[in-house]
Amino acid sequence: MRVMTGLGRLVIGTLLAGALVAGLLLPYTLGLGMASNKVATAVQGAEAAALDEPVPLTTTFTDSQGTPIAYVYNQNRVQRPLAGISDYLQKAVVAVEDRRFFTHNGVDWRGTVRALLVNAQGDQGPQGGSTLTQQYVKNYLYLVQAKTEAEKADAIAATPIRKLREARMALALEAQLNSKDAILERYLNLVAFGPSTYGAEAASKRYFGVDADQLTLPQAALLAGMVNNPNKFNPLNPDRIEDAKKRRDTVLTLMAQQKWISPQAADEAKAADLGLNPQTVPNGCVAAPNSETDGFFCTYVTDYLAGVGLDYDTVASAGYTVKTTLDPTVMAAAKAATTSNADPNDPAVARIANVTAVVQKGEPRKVAALASNRPFGLNAEAGQTVQKLTTTFAPLGAGSTFKIFTAAAALEAGWGTNNVVDVPAEYPSTINPGSITRNAGTFPTRMTIAQALATSPNTAFVNLEESVGLGKVAEMAVRLGMKGYLLDAGEVVPSFAGTGTDYEQQITAQKIASFTLGVSPVSPLELANVGATIASDGRWCPPTPVDTITDRDGRLVAWNSIPCEEAVPKELARTLAVAMEGDLENVNGTKGTAFDAASAAGWNFTAAGKTGTTQTYRSSAFLGFTPQTSASVLVWDYLPQPQSICRDPLRSCSEDEALQAGNGMSGGSVPAQTWFSMMNPLVQGAEPQLFAPASSTYITGSQATQVPNVVGRPLEDATAELTSRGFLVATSSKQGTGAVANVVVGQTPTGNAPAGSTINLTISAGGAN
Repeated sequence: MRVMTGLGRLVIGTLLAGALVAGLLLPYTLGLGMASNKVATAVQGAEAAALDEPVPLTTTFTDSQGTPIAYVYNQNRVQRPLAGISDYLQKAVVAVEDRRFFTHNGVDWRGTVRALLVNAQGDQGPQGGSTLTQQYVKNYLYLVQAKTEAEKADAIAATPIRKLREARMALALEAQLNSKDAILERYLNLVAFGPSTYGAEAASKRYFGVDADQLTLPQAALLAGMVNNPNKFNPLNPDRIEDAKKRRDTVLTLMAQQKWISPQAADEAKAADLGLNPQTVPNGCVAAPNSETDGFFCTYVTDYLAGVGLDYDTVASAGYTVKTTLDPTVMAAAKAATTSNADPNDPAVARIANVTAVVQKGEPRKVAALASNRPFGLNAEAGQTVQKLTTTFAPLGAGSTFKIFTAAAALEAGWGTNNVVDVPAEYPSTINPGSITRNAGTFPTRMTIAQALATSPNTAFVNLEESVGLGKVAEMAVRLGMKGYLLDAGEVVPSFAGTGTDYEQQITAQKIASFTLGVSPVSPLELANVGATIASDGRWCPPTPVDTITDRDGRLVAWNSIPCEEAVPKELARTLAVAMEGDLENVNGTKGTAFDAASAAGWNFTAAGKTGTTQTYRSSAFLGFTPQTSASVLVWDYLPQPQSICRDPLRSCSEDEALQAGNGMSGGSVPAQTWFSMMNPLVQGAEPQLFAPASSTYITGSQATQVPNVVGRPLEDATAELTSRGFLVATSSKQGTGAVANVVVGQTPTGNAPAGSTINLTISAGGAN
């Protein structure tokens, strides 16, 4: 029975070999009866053109100076021309894998038929019989074309049909390329040399820390020996060192037998140690060098690329060089400032994120740095986080920095920065009954918009917001840079999910009168871009972390980006910037909210800014910009169930403690201090620059918005005066004013109001007090 079984296998093997030869010759020998329909189907379409899909290569992210900051790959592989690969490795691979490589046409007929016959008898181990060209095809189908597990299994299935198709493709490829060097180059750049290590260059770096053209003879022999079974011959596995060495020595012996090297050279190489100097290529943002600092920026790059149609898998196989806009000098200053002002190693600061985003004005709008005191990473116990702190919505708000949007909307509606606004101690909302705004501190009862921007009274801005229109203020926020508010409302505030509107619309629908007080979630990056928009003469551009993308062949890759657009007239932007300088100044004894921080930092450069503090001191912010650079700083409790934040020293604390005089962290403290700590070293030695002059139109405002004071005048005269200016008039009477009847004893509003709006007059009804 045993003899009969062996004989049966031999017959079957002979038939298969005949079918293989016939199949390989198709379509050159059409009509051969030995080629069955199944064989014909298998070889159908098995042409070299099927191997044209690009081989996966590692993509490199660099900073703006070209220094790598991260590598992204599905298969760690770096393409090298044959001239860039050690001649020793080329000869070693040929010696051990395909000694007749330079004489066959893609299929070694003797080896293939012998392997089929031996495999058919089954008395010996499985025989390969594959040439380097066939191996290349097999590896290509497995490593490049196969996308699913089923496809991968099919690519390496030990079946005659698979072998037939593979051989047919090998013949076609050699005929197409007509170059053994081209075949060898493709092979050496494709095959696996171990886990996550593909191609000669990656393998040379992984095991020896050298480029592929620098391999020594024993190193090359070691790598060549691994191709057959990378796991079994992995020299970095302590249990496989002896296997790897024996395999290396076998390769050296074969090289000597085939006259590639002398016997003496082979003996000397066998006497050498393995010469290992392993190096790894970390994959992705978390594993990247300096990821604790650069990880937030790296993650933003991958998100940005996905947003322009280059998803992660595409990038991880493309072999791109992505030159980012990360400025290493700015990043170093940003990281130092965030950590020095909120030490992540201090247990009292364990819940606190101090985050900054830095954007350069101009087109394109380059993001220079994204930094946090919290190190980027997966070790939460060490204070690390992979939350996208710098680019997604910080849920606790940026406080009074949002008064910028109200001021801008007021200027657009005709107010001027020198126009006076009322500053009551309390302001009951006219759009949200029951909502009462109070000031944090004592202020004059009236002040200019410029003074209000510098000193930040809450009541003045809620009043101004409702005079201009809440919807127009929300729209201005989006125009200047808060584009995230155009997302579904639930993506900004989860409780708004299912409303079917964007967040900008919900601001008005929900009558969020406190919007100007910065209660909405905010992206640090978008807030920084607001400053860049103002500094760029009111021109908004989408922020970008990518400078250039080049493909594996060095050609520039284009991508679709949103065009820049005018958010506000340049005269308005220039006037707003000049007005915002007051936040850093002390003018006639009136100190801006960032003045103390600026003074302590010795700041003496041109800059504009606005601080912000939320009501319960769980977050605070500072937006500042120079004529060239804008940066936002947000500080908040980034963990669940956020707590209030106290200062001097910085720490998490109870709301009661924060509300005590001077204890809560304000925007003029840690956020502003962080901004000046970062910006000071960056502007040293720079040429002094000024903002463009303010426009008189936006300083004095439009005549149509200026409301004359008619208190004390007869109703008829007052009405005539107001209506001549285009305003409407509503009246109510009051007894016991001490004034004669029909005299105006009260007026709301005073100073300025939207053109065509209603002025409410209180008229004396006469009689005694």
